Amino acid sequence: MQVLETIAAFILAIGILVLVHESGHFWVAKFMGVKVLKFSIGFGPALISRRWGRDRTEYVIAALPLGGYVKMLGEQAGEDIPPEDSSRTFDVLAPGKRFLIALAGPVANLIFAVIAYAGVAWIGILGLAPIIGLVNAHSLAAQAQLQPGQRITALNGQKVYTWEDMRTGLLSAAIARVPAQLQTDNQGQVATHTLALQSLKADSVGPDFLGKVVGMEPYLPATVGAVEPKSPAAAAGLVAGDQIIRINHHPVPSWESLARQIESHPDKVLELTYRTAAGISKTVQIKPQMFLDKTGKAIGRIGIVMAPLPRDLIVMRQRGPGEGLLYGLHSTWQMSWMTLEMIVRMIQGFVSPDNISGPIAIAEYAGQSAQAGVAPFLSFLALVSISLGILNLLPIPILDGGHLVFYALEMLRGKPLSPAVVQKAQQIGIVLLLMLMSFAFYNDITRLMTP
Repeated sequence: MQVLETIAAFILAIGILVLVHESGHFWVAKFMGVKVLKFSIGFGPALISRRWGRDRTEYVIAALPLGGYVKMLGEQAGEDIPPEDSSRTFDVLAPGKRFLIALAGPVANLIFAVIAYAGVAWIGILGLAPIIGLVNAHSLAAQAQLQPGQRITALNGQKVYTWEDMRTGLLSAAIARVPAQLQTDNQGQVATHTLALQSLKADSVGPDFLGKVVGMEPYLPATVGAVEPKSPAAAAGLVAGDQIIRINHHPVPSWESLARQIESHPDKVLELTYRTAAGISKTVQIKPQMFLDKTGKAIGRIGIVMAPLPRDLIVMRQRGPGEGLLYGLHSTWQMSWMTLEMIVRMIQGFVSPDNISGPIAIAEYAGQSAQAGVAPFLSFLALVSISLGILNLLPIPILDGGHLVFYALEMLRGKPLSPAVVQKAQQIGIVLLLMLMSFAFYNDITRLMTP
């Protein structure tokens, strides 16, 4: 059932984004007076096909939902043009008008992202409070003297409301290779910390950037939510509601710290101190069972799961109509700029190409966000819409950006490029696009195989 829900969410998301993108091309073409022959969501055999309007445009939902297209009269050489429609063909338009039609698809994606992010702001989205739970020794966070328990309130002058705000801000700073000024508040003690992100090694920005590179994790209380029967935890007397406070006399600041200490001690006796729901402290001996992860590494497990987060760690922020729209504009600009900068840094070798995701990863995120609610799904749609818009603006033949280059050169030269040059460039573009898609699939499969 979960797989079916993921597939349905993926098809819905791709359908919405392709509809938005192709609608941009469609409406600007219609405004320019071009006769549109077909508007297709998806490729391949038609599942649903209807003709509407004065031009009898064919509207299609096709079998393969990974894209779509708008077919305009005169777009391809050698078409049979009825005499009465000779003035309504795409190829008779001035290059500037063709430029606008090609540009309209990516612009529509960016406009949709503004509206989707504004919707997120109006609805409100739950987030994790930006409280530090774990700081790795010798990490950038440790060097900046960040400590567990501190609440992050601002990043480079911008207020931080959730852990996701902070994560996005740090990623943006790392991609731009600029330092990050974090302001923290620990029970009224306000301090400023500088993360030297500009000194990161090349290829540092990648999956799990915050934990592996910056070296800090969010605060998740080390409170037991459930205990597996016949597990080491059950044998030691742990029950739901118990809070783990020390292991081998070392404080346990968060669930992440607890998990790491247990995993790193398979089949070894640990001294565990916990506080019961009644406030009574107890100390027990416990030996984590040894398991092998997907890589064959031995890890420890004691058979407990984390308790639901308390309300004071969950942040909900809603914005009014005007403030929500400003949030949509700001978020779209920020994510668009970060996407462009990430592409540049990836070419330079400062950002890992492992960040490229394919359809499998997108489907997983679509399913997860849809299950989380309307606001998370809208946020996901906005992010993917921005990626789709920016990707299509890249100057790669066969993409919208490639057509924009052709039309710009035609305006500069006063005449179009020769069909042979265009055909050769499009062949190169197809090869580049296939290489990119193959690499994205490789990343998806690698993630599935990595624990």
